[in-house]
Amino acid sequence: MIRVEGREQPVASSPAVSILVLLQRAAVPIHTICGGRAQCGRCLILVLEGSERMNRPGPAELLRLKALAAGPGYRLACQSYTRGDLRIRIVNPSAA
Repeated sequence: MIRVEGREQPVASSPAVSILVLLQRAAVPIHTICGGRAQCGRCLILVLEGSERMNRPGPAELLRLKALAAGPGYRLACQSYTRGDLRIRIVNPSAA
Protein backbone atom coordinates (compact mmCIF):
# COMPACT_ATOMS: atom_id res chain seq x y z
CA MET A 1 0.00 0.00 0.00
CA ILE A 2 1.04 3.56 -0.67
CA ARG A 3 0.19 6.00 2.09
CA VAL A 4 0.08 9.58 0.86
CA GLU A 5 0.68 12.27 3.47
CA GLY A 6 -2.55 14.19 4.10
CA ARG A 7 -4.77 11.50 2.59
CA GLU A 8 -6.69 9.04 4.71
CA GLN A 9 -7.18 6.26 2.18
CA PRO A 10 -4.08 4.33 1.10
CA VAL A 11 -3.51 3.51 -2.57
CA ALA A 12 -3.02 -0.11 -3.64
CA SER A 13 0.47 -0.74 -4.98
CA SER A 14 1.65 -2.92 -7.85
CA PRO A 15 5.25 -3.60 -8.88
CA ALA A 16 4.17 -3.50 -12.54
CA VAL A 17 2.60 -0.01 -12.50
CA SER A 18 4.33 3.30 -11.80
CA ILE A 19 3.44 5.21 -8.67
CA LEU A 20 2.24 8.07 -10.89
CA VAL A 21 -0.32 5.86 -12.63
CA LEU A 22 -1.42 4.26 -9.36
CA LEU A 23 -2.03 7.71 -7.85
CA GLN A 24 -3.88 8.92 -10.93
CA ARG A 25 -6.11 5.83 -10.93
CA ALA A 26 -6.96 6.54 -7.28
CA ALA A 27 -7.80 10.20 -8.11
CA VAL A 28 -4.95 11.52 -5.97
CA PRO A 29 -3.95 15.00 -7.20
CA ILE A 30 -0.49 14.81 -8.79
CA HIS A 31 0.73 16.87 -11.70
CA THR A 32 2.51 15.81 -14.89
CA ILE A 33 2.75 17.23 -18.39
CA CYS A 34 5.33 14.95 -20.01
CA GLY A 35 3.24 11.79 -19.89
CA GLY A 36 5.57 9.92 -17.55
CA ARG A 37 8.81 10.29 -19.52
CA ALA A 38 10.93 11.83 -16.70
CA GLN A 39 11.12 15.14 -18.55
CA CYS A 40 8.96 17.64 -16.67
CA GLY A 41 9.72 16.74 -13.05
CA ARG A 42 6.28 17.80 -11.90
CA CYS A 43 5.41 14.43 -10.36
CA LEU A 44 8.11 14.86 -7.73
CA ILE A 45 7.51 12.92 -4.53
CA LEU A 46 9.41 12.62 -1.27
CA VAL A 47 9.64 9.07 0.02
CA LEU A 48 9.15 9.20 3.79
CA GLU A 49 9.23 5.44 4.44
CA GLY A 50 9.88 2.34 2.36
CA SER A 51 12.49 3.48 -0.17
CA GLU A 52 14.22 0.12 0.17
CA ARG A 53 11.17 -1.47 -1.50
CA MET A 54 11.44 0.71 -4.61
CA ASN A 55 13.28 0.30 -7.88
CA ARG A 56 16.54 2.20 -8.29
CA PRO A 57 16.40 5.45 -10.25
CA GLY A 58 17.42 5.12 -13.88
CA PRO A 59 19.57 7.55 -15.90
CA ALA A 60 16.66 9.72 -17.11
CA GLU A 61 15.27 10.09 -13.59
CA LEU A 62 18.68 10.86 -12.12
CA LEU A 63 19.24 13.55 -14.74
CA ARG A 64 15.88 15.21 -14.01
CA LEU A 65 16.35 14.97 -10.22
CA LYS A 66 19.75 16.65 -10.60
CA ALA A 67 18.21 19.42 -12.73
CA LEU A 68 15.58 19.94 -10.03
CA ALA A 69 18.29 20.01 -7.32
CA ALA A 70 16.23 17.37 -5.51
CA GLY A 71 17.92 16.03 -2.41
CA PRO A 72 17.95 12.54 -0.89
CA GLY A 73 14.61 10.78 -0.74
CA TYR A 74 13.11 12.53 -3.75
CA ARG A 75 11.87 10.53 -6.71
CA LEU A 76 9.75 11.02 -9.80
CA ALA A 77 6.47 9.15 -9.41
CA CYS A 78 6.44 8.37 -13.13
CA GLN A 79 9.71 6.44 -12.84
CA SER A 80 9.07 4.84 -9.45
CA TYR A 81 7.75 1.37 -8.73
CA THR A 82 7.33 -0.37 -5.40
CA ARG A 83 7.36 -3.95 -4.20
CA GLY A 84 5.76 -3.09 -0.88
CA ASP A 85 4.46 -0.45 1.48
CA LEU A 86 5.48 3.19 1.12
CA ARG A 87 4.71 6.48 2.76
CA ILE A 88 5.15 9.51 0.48
CA ARG A 89 4.57 13.23 0.24
CA ILE A 90 3.51 14.71 -3.10
CA VAL A 91 5.67 17.80 -3.50
CA ASN A 92 3.39 19.91 -5.70
CA PRO A 93 -0.20 18.60 -5.54
CA SER A 94 -1.74 22.04 -6.10
CA ALA A 95 -0.40 22.15 -9.66
CA ALA A 96 -2.83 19.40 -10.68
